[in-house]
Amino acid sequence: MTAMVFFYPSPLSTTLCLLAAAIGVGPMNCDAQSNFPSKPLHFIAMGAGFPENTARIIGNEIAQITKQVVVVESKPGANGIMAAEFVAKAPADGYTLLVGTNSTHAANPSLYKKLPYDYVKDFSPVSGISQGMMLLLVHPRVPVKTLKDLTALALKHPDELTFGSGSSVALIGVEYYKLIMGLKIRNVPYKTAPQSITDLVSGRIDIVMSNLGSAMPQVEANKLRALAVSGSQRWISIPQIPTMKESGVKDYEWSFWIATWLPAGAPSAVVSKLNELIHSALSKSKTKDYLLNAGSTAFANTAEELMAYQIKEHDKWRKVILAAKVSEE
Repeated sequence: MTAMVFFYPSPLSTTLCLLAAAIGVGPMNCDAQSNFPSKPLHFIAMGAGFPENTARIIGNEIAQITKQVVVVESKPGANGIMAAEFVAKAPADGYTLLVGTNSTHAANPSLYKKLPYDYVKDFSPVSGISQGMMLLLVHPRVPVKTLKDLTALALKHPDELTFGSGSSVALIGVEYYKLIMGLKIRNVPYKTAPQSITDLVSGRIDIVMSNLGSAMPQVEANKLRALAVSGSQRWISIPQIPTMKESGVKDYEWSFWIATWLPAGAPSAVVSKLNELIHSALSKSKTKDYLLNAGSTAFANTAEELMAYQIKEHDKWRKVILAAKVSEE
């Protein structure tokens, strides 16, 4: 039997809404501010692994704040296209929210010749959630101890090494490395990032770029070897692992980010309320600890700031994708 939790607006919020209506302030916005959410929220994660887990962490905190159920559903595959298309076509009432990434709103417009959604026109930005860096990993059977060793091995044996990619950040992260260093390493695409980690652990592929949350348990169990981090500086929890730049990859810096969107046309009051709820969830110590262990930090911003950021990121990713001559179709 499912437990039902009921949420009633406070007497103060009701009084404020009545006063707002009396002086001519639109009652619809007031109702949205005071009563939203009044039914379960649906978070659509663009993929399994870190995006879905992050959606659950944020959703759980929001459920505790609002006393409303938050249903998290993962729609993996095609770099988040299925999830993004689903949310773009959902009712713009604020109850269906995309937990997307740089894949859905920066890389895909350049990776695919045709998308079933427009990354700007079809969405109402809500807030960022996290930004983080990646780990470049190899299977222990690969005879290298450092990234410089891997670079030398790849140069000596072009097209013999393989790397797995279950997300755009993993794909372009390695392609960017190849581009800078003039390497030929074959890509093996995966539907999800966790699948690529599973095959790396089994030795079916040689290299993967992954977030810390998925990678570190395997590294600590000596099933994988971490060679470098993709960010601009070493990560606080693994200071012994150098950056790609420190390891000889000139000017290399690559990161991922997760953010949230509603369908285009969502009421501004609802966008503001969700932004407030997400920021509150990000301020909780449990959320901060989770993000830190995953190699990321909170990325709280306004809807307007997220829109400007995603456009800037789109331009950045497009330059790398075109230079590396990468495409999905």
